[in-house]
Amino acid sequence: MFCSNCGKQNPDNAKFCDNCGKPIVNAAAPQYSPPPQQQYAPPPPPQYAPPPQPQYAPPSQPVYQQPPPSPFAAPQFPPAEAVISPKSRTTAGLLWFFLGWAGAHRYYMGKIGTGILMLLLFIAGMATYFIGVGIFVLSALSLWLFIDLILILTGKFKDKNGLYIKK
Repeated sequence: MFCSNCGKQNPDNAKFCDNCGKPIVNAAAPQYSPPPQQQYAPPPPPQYAPPPQPQYAPPSQPVYQQPPPSPFAAPQFPPAEAVISPKSRTTAGLLWFFLGWAGAHRYYMGKIGTGILMLLLFIAGMATYFIGVGIFVLSALSLWLFIDLILILTGKFKDKNGLYIKK
């Protein structure tokens, strides 16, 4: 028998080659070959894309911000034209003269609530005048009307937005 690996002749009953030591395959005997063993091959590594690299951006220009006002600084006032109401002092004075008891000058300035209160005080004072209580209510209303007259004449009367009336 000849070795299929190195080709040297070996005795007929030899199972291994005397020269190379490999197993001898007998041509007459059925050949046995062990099943091929599969080699474990790890799966290929996943193909990941590299993370995107940040692109260079030049630094932005600094934006000037006004510093907050100091609590010790002098207050800044708007121009005098901005704090004047569009309502007329003359109209308010005339409404006070003719319909002040009803609070008409306060309706004109947008102060509806106090105008209604003046009207209710006048009605309550007139209704209770003859029993002696109304004199106090009408006196309080008269004092309020007098203060409003002084404020209107001096230009210190304010509308509903807190703006002084114009001349």
